[in-house]
Amino acid sequence: MPPATPQSERDDPVVIVGIAARIPGASTSMEFWDLLENARSARSKVPHDRFNVDAFYHPDPDRADSSNVRHGHFLSGDIGHFDAPFFTIQPNEAISMDPQQRLVLETSYHALENAGISMESVAGSHTGVYIGTSSRDFESILTSDAEQPSKYIGTGIGTSLIPNRVSWFFDFRGPSLAIDTGCSGSLVALHQACEAIKAGDVDAALVGGVSLIISPDVSLVHLSNMGFFSPDGYCFSFDERANGYSKGEGVAMVVLKRLSDATRDGNIVRAIIRGSSCNQDGHTPGITMPSLDAQVDNIRRAYDRAGLDLESTAYFEAHGTGTQVGDTVEAEAIQRVFQRPPQNPLYIGALKSNIGHLEAASGVAGLIKAVLVLEHGVIPPNINFKTANPAIDLTKWGLKVE
Repeated sequence: MPPATPQSERDDPVVIVGIAARIPGASTSMEFWDLLENARSARSKVPHDRFNVDAFYHPDPDRADSSNVRHGHFLSGDIGHFDAPFFTIQPNEAISMDPQQRLVLETSYHALENAGISMESVAGSHTGVYIGTSSRDFESILTSDAEQPSKYIGTGIGTSLIPNRVSWFFDFRGPSLAIDTGCSGSLVALHQACEAIKAGDVDAALVGGVSLIISPDVSLVHLSNMGFFSPDGYCFSFDERANGYSKGEGVAMVVLKRLSDATRDGNIVRAIIRGSSCNQDGHTPGITMPSLDAQVDNIRRAYDRAGLDLESTAYFEAHGTGTQVGDTVEAEAIQRVFQRPPQNPLYIGALKSNIGHLEAASGVAGLIKAVLVLEHGVIPPNINFKTANPAIDLTKWGLKVE
């Protein structure tokens, strides 16, 4: 059992003072909530300006050079559009920049703007940048032709440049970390940032994740061959139709500070992070298979560190990828921890039913959804849920999916 969180940390917790996201179907937090409240799906066929998905499609997922999906969840507009002069970047350098760098720069600016924090006030501050990222699509494209001249390819690719672009532009002096733990990347980034703030290593942090679908070879073919994808292009979270996940793309960012600092600076507190925890599944039957015990332990550790009563939780934003094994393990882990009676169920939801699986950006996107749920006092529906996975006894387990 982890040591109890010191009372001083509980009295001065980490808070969220700014949010920003560009996700499928929404470019602002207001549009994000409208998407959720009105039960909309952002699913679409792969845009023609990305790549010709039909040239890579085959219904057999075992075919090595093909993908068995044509659909996903994509950002609207041209992801290549970028105001390079605003960010003091020369055009010949910008042309080699991974669009993920561009999106994180822009969304970081919007997150600070949402928090009411001016660029001048944070320049030179001990602010950290923690970004979950695992997509290397642009790198594979830019390096595929050895004769293609690109003077700035060295600073255009590489995941470490994504957070460091932000630190460089805003003149932040705290740590600048790209964190690749796969689909948990942005939440691991959040945990690391919270720990750094509590330890006094940084005074504030920009935290988020980013993922883009640019190269079919990197984004679709390999994972399709492993049988990860839903051929329908939907995430049927906790549903009996769960048959794999649907890819999504986007960027989600939050601004973190200590409560005392946010109060001093007159920031609006969007939400309080009482505690967090991070672990690994350990040895399971396969490296992609989750561990029930590890998930139970992680939830309990987070609540223990936060000093929160399990009974006070009314809503749980889950991972909910829409896979038979993953959904069942996660639902049972939630049940084991909270042990709710059928007459007082715990509501669970999953953002992926609306916008797909944003992979490295999915965690903070789900966090922003949870903040919006608290602010509006409404639990939006899981739009692809009809009948529960037969391995998930919602009534017996005291869980409810709307």
